[in-house]
Amino acid sequence: MSSLLSTRVGMRWIPGEKNEPTDTMVMNLGGWFIDLRIVKDNGSIDWAMAGQRQTLSEAPLTFKWTHWIDSRGSTEPDIGCFQPGSLATDSIETGSMVNPETGLLTPYEETWRSLVPVGRENFPKAWILRSEDGKTFLGKIGGNFIGLQGGEGPGSSLGFCATRESWDKTRNSWATLYQTGEWSGLESLPCMSSYFHGVKGRLEWEGTCKDGDTVEAFGKTYIVCAIEELGKDTTNV
Repeated sequence: MSSLLSTRVGMRWIPGEKNEPTDTMVMNLGGWFIDLRIVKDNGSIDWAMAGQRQTLSEAPLTFKWTHWIDSRGSTEPDIGCFQPGSLATDSIETGSMVNPETGLLTPYEETWRSLVPVGRENFPKAWILRSEDGKTFLGKIGGNFIGLQGGEGPGSSLGFCATRESWDKTRNSWATLYQTGEWSGLESLPCMSSYFHGVKGRLEWEGTCKDGDTVEAFGKTYIVCAIEELGKDTTNV
């Protein structure tokens, strides 16, 4: 899963059957990631996390994820290996992690699919920001936006909340797909629809900042984890 933007289309705990109970979107940019998995049945957070991603090996492609914030309270890095899937857009991740239903370390297999960002003609920049205390992460890739905010406790899991939005070009505005988690926290979690209703193009700081810069955005101070221009082929980085 080396794409800028991806979704999970199948998961199984080995030797169980594959299914997909979540609507998942993952952003990867410049060694940072934001991962939001929403339960399809009720719109709650299944798992949400953000932090740093490190390449451990190219063959097989292997990543380590370090969670700065984690809705499940996990602070241990996790490692996954990737192989090509049956479709050109798909990849298969394998590894072992704790099954939340059993509490046991269990082998797993996940199928990931690369996505082409919507709205990139209007929003040519991709970025991931984090708050100064490291408890809030915001990511935008084209017309796709995710915001995660943690609170106290391990992985900042207490009071965790999340939002996900997508640019609706027919209405010329940002559409909220999910707002979930601790409702008191959602009041302070930035979103594109509140700040830029009906506005296209660049944010003021996008054109001048670089990785590691401090910027004023959404009425607060954030650190730019990564920022880059979207090219014509944005399925892989």
